[in-house]
Amino acid sequence: MRFKIVLLFSFISSCLFVVSQKLSIGYIYPAGGEKGTTFEIQVGGLNISDATEVLISGNGLKAELVPLSKSTNSAKVKKKVKFDDQSSPQLADRVNVRVTIDKNALPGLRDLRLQSKNGISNKLGFEVGQYPNIVEKNISTLQSPNYVNSLPVTLCGQIMPGERDYFSFKATKGMNLVAEVKARELAPYIADAVPGWFQPIIRITNSTGKEIAYNDDYRNSVDPVIITTIPETDTYTLCIFDAIYRGREDFNYRIQLGEIPFVKYIYPSVGKIGKNTKIKVCGVNIESNNITFKTKKLGVSSFVAKDDKGYISNSFPFYGIPKTGIIDFNSIENKELFIGSIVCDSLHTAFQTKRYLISALKNEYIAIDMKARRLGSLFDGKMTLKNTSGKILMQNDDLEDPTEGLMTYHADPRIQYKATETGVYILEIEDVLGNFGTEYLYLIERVEIFPTYKVFVSPANLTIPKGGTALIKLDIETTEKFIPEIDFTLKGLPKNFNISNNKMLQGLKTWDMSITAPENAKEANYSIEVEASSFLKGKQQISMKQKAIATDNMMQAFYYMHHIPASELAAKVSQSAPFSLHFIPQIERSLDNSIFVNPEDTLIDIIVRVERRNGFPEPINVALNKKNKNIVMENVKFLVGETEKTIRLKLNAENTRKIKKIKIPLCFVGTVNEQVDKKGKRSFENASYKEYSPVFVLEKRE
Repeated sequence: MRFKIVLLFSFISSCLFVVSQKLSIGYIYPAGGEKGTTFEIQVGGLNISDATEVLISGNGLKAELVPLSKSTNSAKVKKKVKFDDQSSPQLADRVNVRVTIDKNALPGLRDLRLQSKNGISNKLGFEVGQYPNIVEKNISTLQSPNYVNSLPVTLCGQIMPGERDYFSFKATKGMNLVAEVKARELAPYIADAVPGWFQPIIRITNSTGKEIAYNDDYRNSVDPVIITTIPETDTYTLCIFDAIYRGREDFNYRIQLGEIPFVKYIYPSVGKIGKNTKIKVCGVNIESNNITFKTKKLGVSSFVAKDDKGYISNSFPFYGIPKTGIIDFNSIENKELFIGSIVCDSLHTAFQTKRYLISALKNEYIAIDMKARRLGSLFDGKMTLKNTSGKILMQNDDLEDPTEGLMTYHADPRIQYKATETGVYILEIEDVLGNFGTEYLYLIERVEIFPTYKVFVSPANLTIPKGGTALIKLDIETTEKFIPEIDFTLKGLPKNFNISNNKMLQGLKTWDMSITAPENAKEANYSIEVEASSFLKGKQQISMKQKAIATDNMMQAFYYMHHIPASELAAKVSQSAPFSLHFIPQIERSLDNSIFVNPEDTLIDIIVRVERRNGFPEPINVALNKKNKNIVMENVKFLVGETEKTIRLKLNAENTRKIKKIKIPLCFVGTVNEQVDKKGKRSFENASYKEYSPVFVLEKRE
């Protein structure tokens, strides 16, 4: 039995910046504006004071930072009586931004990020709106609300602890009024809050205080929507508040209010790309209930309707399949499902069970996926696979889809069964709540086999210093016990960039790949792609190849992590870092070589070098990047002028002998001016500078 330490050129970090302080934005206020206007917004977060650029996805927008001393921003944080202090250091910094939206910009949500020499921040939602913005200016009450002169409008505000916001407006009898709230849609997850997001409630009362409408959640969304017919011409008041009376600057909202177009659901919600699909639309204030729609995108895209004034409705999911695909609508009972076919269907009576036939050879996989909640449907499906004798072979109700990072209630089932004999099998579909009708649409698709895993790459925006290295973290999501060795290929960067650590060891669920830019790299932006390929267990041919999904990872309620999909994996090459950590050249030239350690050995010596740029004058502390009970080291300091030291790692041989398999990826972290608490513990996250060494993996080998 032996140990080996494999030195791999990678970095254990979510991103490598010129300085370590990671930019993080927590709110945007107001989180959008009307197209054809110029206005100021405020962005709150952590370590954003030195931001140099504002990045907003899509076309038709310009944004520039405005010095606080020169800002005319009328949307400054409100001064309110705080019933309870729920403030957060994550929101301590402020920058003001002037935004210009072109009159022809496409309405909808965009991604807003900040960039500085430190790197690129996380993204939050920023809306290109169609209606004038009304930003709350005062502490409002039922007796003294914010007044709205005319409809339609977009109401913008923030909820502070224990607060209710009030807006009054005039509406005429018979008006089909819509009040559509965007809150969680703007900031999907708040890490230090339970349930993990702003949970708004809205109600509308008349001039006598009588409630005419109320909503908490709308369909599958926690953001409420009110759709009501105005009973009398009168002055009405809309009130919004948090369900459990929390509040803070990041509890901000946008409410589209007026006789505006709104889609409740569509049928069908699937079609072939480039082909016309006739859609029946259920909604209010829309120009037509029958629309011909042509999607250009494979997978999920957005469908919108219009009103007679040309205003665009909310978006609704639409699923595009290849032109050669087969779709069957409203199939008959006992319809046979073939590989590659899609059925778009709904149940017709309460608690109905619909049956489909499947022919399969012995050892052939029967793989069926249902899309319902993922397409905005209320259908809560259940699938049961039986043989012709009625024996239940497999059953599934809910299955979490890790690609749906914004979804917290996963209700779409999936089954995959290996046929034990050649013959006909029966698939039964039902709604567990007994619902029926076109509002409860579902799609079922038979595929040859499901991928055994999905790969997510984060962060979605990388900063690579010239001559330095950035890391992309790869997460493997799977329900399988066996995770194969996976090879990663990166595309989209110049040939002189070095990609390292691109072979993930078998059995792991997370991995890191590094990207190193040459010293003379051009400062530019790149759109890159990571492809993963693996071998089937016991086979030598490639069994699976897939593109990693670019995501930003967000925390919900102190614990849960979610992959939030991004439009692309973007890389920016920036100026050089002030220092870097390396191993001795002979190790870096032969990174695949191993250092073997006997079980009885307790010490490992590794030579580490520090390279300083432009005579960087600060002392650099070096430590392990994370704790591990089986391996420790004392902190080492490189004083000014010191460039190379031997770092000694201590192995707990007694512990490691008891463990059959050990794979411990570690690296060294070099920091300057890190925080040290009263007990002497160091915090790397807010150090002035932070750089990493290559990774070494400790692996027990029998």
